Amino acid sequence: MRISLKQLGRGATLFAATSLLMATTAVIPAEAAKKAGAACKKLNAKTKIGGDQYLCVKNPTVKKAKKTWVWIGCIDSNKLYLESSARLITITETAAQAATMLDTEIAALKAAAPADEAEAKVFDQKAADAKVKQAAALLDAQANTDNATKAGATTTAGRQYTTNAATWVKAARSYELAAKNFERSAASLRDKINEVEKKEKQKVNVLQTVENTKSEVKSTLQNRKQACKPGL
Repeated sequence: MRISLKQLGRGATLFAATSLLMATTAVIPAEAAKKAGAACKKLNAKTKIGGDQYLCVKNPTVKKAKKTWVWIGCIDSNKLYLESSARLITITETAAQAATMLDTEIAALKAAAPADEAEAKVFDQKAADAKVKQAAALLDAQANTDNATKAGATTTAGRQYTTNAATWVKAARSYELAAKNFERSAASLRDKINEVEKKEKQKVNVLQTVENTKSEVKSTLQNRKQACKPGL
């Protein structure tokens, strides 16, 4: 048996009307929550729209933004942008200090280069002289060995020639070692001179690191701009 709202009375009518209104509008907030860029209330609340995750946050690219449903890709892109921006500040400061230090070292090396080269040439000459003496000592050693053979190894003269030959061999060895030491000293000085080029390359690399990081910041900023378009 049907009963009209009139038969139920005023109280029942009000209750029924209220219930009908609630039933009709109950889905509106839920539907609104499913729209990208729509307003939301609970900070960091999560939902899915079109299969993608959204958070209830303020869009980082919008001035005076209010809480809306923002795509997780925007949040991630913003994080990468902030990280690269912070890294740029640190790298720029570190690079400036490193470049200043390298400039100081390069200037000192360049100032010392003429004297270092002159000293290296002195060692070159000493090495050459030592090699000449080594060659002469080896000739004397051979001559005494030949004389020992001629005189007879067991004779007094032969034994003396043999002793002389051994002495000249030792001398030749000493000259050989001296020549190598002089050559190492000359090479060390020239390595020092060549440090200028190495440090200049280091400076270029340091400054390039800053430029690379700037490019990274520019790229992450562009990505954030695309990912954080309102309503995306």
